[in-house]
Amino acid sequence: MANEKIVEEYKAVKTSVGLFDFSIEGKIIVKGSGRVDFINGLVSNDVDNLENFNGIYAAFLDKNGRIMSDCIVYKFDDFLLVNLSVIGRNNITGKLKNESVLGKSEVEDVTLKYALFSLQGTKSIELINELFQSKIELEKQYQSIIIKSKNNDEEFDIIITKNNRTTEDGYDIYVPASHYKEFKELIINNGKNYELKIINNETYNILRIEAEIPLFGIDFDSSNILPEVSERAVSYEKGCYVGQEIVARVKNIAKGITVKKLVTLEIEGNEIPQKNDKIMKDNQEVGYITSAVFSPKLNKVIAFGFVKKGFYGDGTIVAINDAKATIKN
Repeated sequence: MANEKIVEEYKAVKTSVGLFDFSIEGKIIVKGSGRVDFINGLVSNDVDNLENFNGIYAAFLDKNGRIMSDCIVYKFDDFLLVNLSVIGRNNITGKLKNESVLGKSEVEDVTLKYALFSLQGTKSIELINELFQSKIELEKQYQSIIIKSKNNDEEFDIIITKNNRTTEDGYDIYVPASHYKEFKELIINNGKNYELKIINNETYNILRIEAEIPLFGIDFDSSNILPEVSERAVSYEKGCYVGQEIVARVKNIAKGITVKKLVTLEIEGNEIPQKNDKIMKDNQEVGYITSAVFSPKLNKVIAFGFVKKGFYGDGTIVAINDAKATIKN
């Protein structure tokens, strides 16, 4: 590990709880009678059959099946909440607003109206229950709840969703931005009993790569078709959506084989590859690295990378900067 601060932050998540601030991430609320059909026709996973107070991982695609953004869609009684990356928000917001009238929907970009805190770690739910003086139980990934809160006679809603952003349990908390400072102080003050640590981006990168969570704009982007990255974002049973023809063709005709595929790699030695470093096989370039870290959990270097067809099978041995690496799928 690089330094003592990162070690402490990493251990906090593994043994207690860490605080992440993802307020910069995109947040879009969709209302209106046609909201479910509207979003369901634009994303790759099944929103229509999703139960209220649950969420699903999905992607917005263009007509060629290329990824405009991945996202999480949360379904509530009278609105949908779409959580996206910063880049994804820029790609999607205008498109949704332009098409919302035909979709009998109202689209609002609430990125600046809501802070987004995330508590990740083995004791994260204990801290949340202490914060809200309640017994919250969210068992499934992306399950959610709305809590009514009050401060100085002002009533407002706080949304809590189960979102494991590491290998440990974790919870995202959406709070009105007007209460950002006081709520962050509340978390930190109550977190002292749990030895809470504020987690920086470098530590987060280690934790999310260990959890095999690639990021849009870093590990994949709008040049990639969805089957190159993940089937987790796909429903093959749902109705039509933009880009479906390409995704279905890869599944049914190409049998899931794509020109290249995003894989995880375990790398021998202590040298951490840089982004775009070449992946080699028998002196032939077969791919490139997108991100890499040293994993304390595995006690080795791990990475994401794209590898060409014919070389991305599980267990394939490749080389990165002359170091032996194994592809793990």
